[in-house]
Amino acid sequence: MNKKKIEIEHTLNSTSRNIVWQLIGTAEGLNRWIADDVKMNGKHIEFAWGDDWRHHETRQATLTFCERYERVRWQWDDEDDESFVEIRMERSSLSGQYTLHVTDFVSTDDLEWLQDTWSHNFERLRRTSGV
Repeated sequence: MNKKKIEIEHTLNSTSRNIVWQLIGTAEGLNRWIADDVKMNGKHIEFAWGDDWRHHETRQATLTFCERYERVRWQWDDEDDESFVEIRMERSSLSGQYTLHVTDFVSTDDLEWLQDTWSHNFERLRRTSGV
């Protein structure tokens, strides 16, 4: 299946590189806005959405790149192409605030769904972390 690369930017209300890194570079941080439960064990990441007693989905990923205070990248284990998810943090030299740059891949049929998912994730990040 051919996938389209999408890139999304989201400016945060934070000037702390430690806070932003904790949100993108740790299981606890990703758990606050990407999934309902995130577990990291070395390069293995498990994402879970929903409740065990209702709708429940899990996905496994492999951490392929992690540069502290810069970016994280993972590939979904159930996909056999070169697609990945990358979250990169960048500080504005003018305001000092951080922007998250997300790169993701999606089939054309699911483009609107993925954009809505990332919008929801960023809203959840704002509500749970204030950034």
